[in-house]
Amino acid sequence: MIRETKLVGWFKTVLWAVVISGLVAGAGRFVFGLGASTNMLDTLPWGWWKIFNMVAGAALATSGFVVAAIIYILQWDRYRSVARLSVLVGFLGYGSSLTALLFDIGLPHRGWHPFFIWNPHSFLFEVFWCVSIYWGVTALELLPIITERLPFPKFTHTVHEKILPVVVLGITLSTMHHSSLGSLFMTSPTRLHPLWHSYWIPPEFFISAMGAGLSTIVLLMLAVSHLYQRPRDQKALEGLAKGSAIFLGIYLVIKIIDFSINQKWSFVFGPDLSWESAVFWAEISLQALLPLVFLSFARFRKNEITLTIGAASAFLGLIMHRVDTGIVGYFRTSEAIYIPNISEFLVSFAVLSAAGLVFFFLVERFFVLEEPKAHASAHGGGDAHARPAVLLSRDEILTVLKGSGVRRVLIIFFIMVPLTWISLRDQATGAFKPILSPVEADIHRLTDQPEVFRIDADQNGMYTDFTHEEHQQDLAKLYSVTKEKTCIKCHHLGMPRQEKPVACRVCHRDMEVPSEFFNRDKHKEHIEKTEDFEKLAQVDLVDRKAVFSACMECHKDDMSGLRNYQDRGLGWTAPGFKDAMHGNCLTCHRMREWMLEQHQPQDPESTGNCLFCHRQWADAGMFENR
Repeated sequence: MIRETKLVGWFKTVLWAVVISGLVAGAGRFVFGLGASTNMLDTLPWGWWKIFNMVAGAALATSGFVVAAIIYILQWDRYRSVARLSVLVGFLGYGSSLTALLFDIGLPHRGWHPFFIWNPHSFLFEVFWCVSIYWGVTALELLPIITERLPFPKFTHTVHEKILPVVVLGITLSTMHHSSLGSLFMTSPTRLHPLWHSYWIPPEFFISAMGAGLSTIVLLMLAVSHLYQRPRDQKALEGLAKGSAIFLGIYLVIKIIDFSINQKWSFVFGPDLSWESAVFWAEISLQALLPLVFLSFARFRKNEITLTIGAASAFLGLIMHRVDTGIVGYFRTSEAIYIPNISEFLVSFAVLSAAGLVFFFLVERFFVLEEPKAHASAHGGGDAHARPAVLLSRDEILTVLKGSGVRRVLIIFFIMVPLTWISLRDQATGAFKPILSPVEADIHRLTDQPEVFRIDADQNGMYTDFTHEEHQQDLAKLYSVTKEKTCIKCHHLGMPRQEKPVACRVCHRDMEVPSEFFNRDKHKEHIEKTEDFEKLAQVDLVDRKAVFSACMECHKDDMSGLRNYQDRGLGWTAPGFKDAMHGNCLTCHRMREWMLEQHQPQDPESTGNCLFCHRQWADAGMFENR
């Protein structure tokens, strides 16, 4: 079969290094979770793996169904020379997308659920089904390429004869899921920037995928011809490049009509220019303008350099478009910028590198770049470089398992594993370290008398005005106690030897992360006998009852509110400030609403609704149509 060149050997070395590094990062993702292995934010809906590997990756692998439609539906046999390569690209592209999806979802062990637990109202449900089934279709299309080198001639012949219904099914599935991938972003008009949001996203995604998919196969054919020093089918290349230009031209027309109808030109030419405008100009230039220049004219398609520039531009432009639509377009409304960390890139590129190694393996050992002479003759074609099918020999199989290639992989393994592990010790290969956000000031008095306080602990302007006087009066009536004794309802646990209620931030010191309020060093200073401290140090901090008993032994008289924890026990950490505020306020508000039979969470005036406390959010219209 095809021999490995020196250049291919060096290329494989790089791919193996990336794969092994990605395996280390991927193992860390499953051991330590998404929080440790990604920079994903709660305010952004999508991460790098989903957008780059799935949304962009599946689009670039569309050459499989486009070329299949050209050959089997349109009956253009002059493109049969690229049929097998296109099938392999589709198989590896969709397979790598599904593999990356396992890393992306929060509970990968439930990845099989969509097959049996249906949610037909979800775009993601339809996408998952179509992508999974189409990957199976590409596997069936690839099967005869594998079996023709095995002693199963009848099976191979039968598959070749009956493949047309499978191809039609694959074309249908690809048509469906590419439009549904676009529909994912159509549902967020208030979040996605107008430059990328459109109700025309489904056809935009479908058309641009076909254009970039054809450019991808052109780029790959050019690369393979150089790597293996093989001649290429120039006419097929030029025809595919021309088809790519046609699809990308249609995409550009759709974009122009969309911007005109929806009056979005102000974001492109002014006056509503922003940094997103510059990003969009770079994207549309790569995705459509440059490919149209270099792929539309015959003299540019015949020139290898300009053909490569045009195809590479369409390839990179589609990736940029998908990343902008799925990630960058949400930065402004999220008020945050998400940049993937090293482990995210490693896992992502490791999946693609593994697909690349499989590609080289199949190209070198099976008839991927050409049909065996028997098949070529059956199609009435001719390939000067076609060879008769040769059965896979035992010696050929053994060469895969021994020799310099195996030694090379082992050397790379023992170098890259410790190097990657050490490099990622603060990311995927180490426990998640949350971002700390210390509480600056939890309450500001708005009046001379303690009637109204403003709670804005992180000083971000998203405050809540707390009517202290009104709350005291209501709680006094509800529990039949004096106003002074209602303080313990909110200031539920005091500090030792503190007569007045302490500020919330004394225990709840971070906005999000729980804080330890048990200080061993200070306790050691106050305990006179060493054996008493050793006895305290032996308390099981996980056992809430044991913690309560240990605290009560010394603080039954000087720690207000402690007795209230007798039944439920006491933990040694205080929740984050935000959780403490919400837990305190919402629990009481909703309990009272149920008691008064006035629980109407959709009503902004309901005390159990977020807007009851966060009035300025309602005034700003932040919750309209949500």
